Amino acid sequence: MTKSTAYDIARREFYRLRLQEDIERRVAAEEAEATGATFGPTRLEIGMELENQEYERWKVWAKSEAQVQEQRAAAFTGAPEIPSTEDSLGLEEGVEEKQPQQA
Repeated sequence: MTKSTAYDIARREFYRLRLQEDIERRVAAEEAEATGATFGPTRLEIGMELENQEYERWKVWAKSEAQVQEQRAAAFTGAPEIPSTEDSLGLEEGVEEKQPQQA
């Protein structure tokens, strides 16, 4: 028997045993749950919770970074939404200059 053939046989036996053990674990877990056993969160649930926490932390950081960038952009362009003082006071509208009276 060659090394390659022996390796294939051993590998096939290993995979068959691993599959059988996996099935036995699943059946045991289902039987335990059926009789009232409760298990903690699965690895997937733990991972999802950690990912959700990191995502929420990132959202807070991203909002603050966006606000900083908006403030930097406003510093260069001015604040167009704030009217100038003359416009807001209405000094230019309806004002006529009076000429000094000649005697």
